[in-house]
Amino acid sequence: RKLKPGPRMWLAASGSSGVALRATNPGVGRWLGPHADGRGRAVQMADLTVDVAVVGGGPAGYVMAALLGRSEHSVALVDPKPEGAWPNNYGSWREEWEALAASLQMPELLDCVSTNWAVTDCFFGGSFDTPDDERLRLDRAYLKVDRLRLKALLREKHAATGVQLLEGYAPAAAIAPNLFDGGLVHDASGSTLTVKASGGGGGGDVRVRAKLVVDATGFESKLTVRESPAAGGLWKELAPGYQIAYGMCVDVAGDKLAPYDASAMTLFDYRTDHLVGSDLLADAEERPSFVYVMPSGEGGCDGCGASVFFEETSLVGRGERRLEFETLKQRLIKRLAFHGITYGEASVREEEYCYIPMGGQLPDRTQRVVPIGGAANTVHPATGYQLCRMLASSTGVAAALSAELSKGDGFDPDAAAAAAHASLWPASNRLQRDFAVFGGEFLGSQPVEILRGFFGAFFALEQPVWGGFLAGWPGLPGNENHATWLARVRFGITIALKFPPKVAATFVAYLAAFTAAYGPLILKSIFTPVFEIGVGPPPPDPGLRARRQRARDVYVTGDAAAKREAVEMLRSGRAGGTPRGEPSPQVELLEEEEAREEAAREEAAREEAAR
Repeated sequence: RKLKPGPRMWLAASGSSGVALRATNPGVGRWLGPHADGRGRAVQMADLTVDVAVVGGGPAGYVMAALLGRSEHSVALVDPKPEGAWPNNYGSWREEWEALAASLQMPELLDCVSTNWAVTDCFFGGSFDTPDDERLRLDRAYLKVDRLRLKALLREKHAATGVQLLEGYAPAAAIAPNLFDGGLVHDASGSTLTVKASGGGGGGDVRVRAKLVVDATGFESKLTVRESPAAGGLWKELAPGYQIAYGMCVDVAGDKLAPYDASAMTLFDYRTDHLVGSDLLADAEERPSFVYVMPSGEGGCDGCGASVFFEETSLVGRGERRLEFETLKQRLIKRLAFHGITYGEASVREEEYCYIPMGGQLPDRTQRVVPIGGAANTVHPATGYQLCRMLASSTGVAAALSAELSKGDGFDPDAAAAAAHASLWPASNRLQRDFAVFGGEFLGSQPVEILRGFFGAFFALEQPVWGGFLAGWPGLPGNENHATWLARVRFGITIALKFPPKVAATFVAYLAAFTAAYGPLILKSIFTPVFEIGVGPPPPDPGLRARRQRARDVYVTGDAAAKREAVEMLRSGRAGGTPRGEPSPQVELLEEEEAREEAAREEAAREEAAR
């Protein structure tokens, strides 16, 4: 059902579920006055009250809403374009996709696949005596995610569990942790979020009252605050890099797709032979790009061969090394023409302008808003892989939130958010990410010759080792080969022994330069015990409740024994009729508190006697 005015509210539940939404009223968008929650605390009136408000209409938001709804929590999902298709093409190693179907307990994920390839190809020719036409075949299956089917599946999950879909957006913007310029207010029992209609439509705002707010609006979120460089172990800011790509799906004329194999997914083609004699060559050697190729069956016209998605991609870059979309488009056109791959202009579709921020600072762990997906920096900082890492991280976050929400009157929104942050980025994940951040910085600074040598050595490793690096998240296949400092040491030594000498020398020089500029981030990741000498590893986090109680004991309660002694001595003096002192303010407060407690006990006793 659509309820107006204001953002459209979609009741994503069957008619027999008993779930209902209260329609907006003339007071929407105005302050309706405070009311008390179940524990007597003032909160704002709301048009919709739920356990969790999930803000963001991409895969991260839809998955989190589905997981929380499945755990029988009430959820509002804020999506500015609920009927729109997700724009990006997503690829995945089949092994990872199958692992996620199991861990998410969603076997239907295996049906959300549009194309499968049994093998994956790479081309790194042109450097270190590798011929241009040499194909590196990886005996590992790859797939293309059917993003339309995936969204439809998750909407079915929402309908089955009563997730309420609001067509709109949250205008709030954080100006500091837990402080916003409007549209989102936290209090002791939860948060109040204002949702505006998409597209500047008429009608009032909808005020959503939620115990928790999950931010799934992407890397460049206005709701999530990032931690300082020092908190991340850096001497200075390390800004994000950007993966930039231009892609298009075309119907290839005839059966000419060589050198690419129609039965394989081409993950990397870093060759530049198609630019020899062109004024684009020097730039392509200094600021490299590769093409990946996804053949997906027969084209849609007479005489067409395969329908193929080509994407010319800059792995990661920043500043002057960040490539332009037009440059990538021209490189792709020349690459296809060089190989004799032709297509009709009328067949060009699904042009993709891919922009993926990578790296950067992690979310501030003190904030109430819980980020997920890009907002939580789960994008791989060295490869740009994001969908599988987001899905893998979502199960832990959903479980942490669900455990806190299930505590009833003992629910604490700050403790719930802290548990989610701890699930996302425990010390082990942060150390592993630091290793990958350095990898991304190295790869983004190198010319094509070094990248060819690097990836040639990388894919010469055992498949679970290189696969684990590309995955890089607990629960994904091969991650155990990178999850500990010792595993990272083994990885570093093994790949270094496979590097061509020039690549090895470049790598060591960059390691020294990076450490001199940003601090021992990478060294802590691979030599963790050395940095714990004399101080030991950090103690286990007891959780926010315990930390908060400890702070209260120290800074609010103080030394209770000393104050108690003073009270007893003062009372003794008064009892003797000759008081010889006055209490200090802290001691006086203790006396007054005890007097109130005694009066309350006496009143309770009188009421009990009267009954």
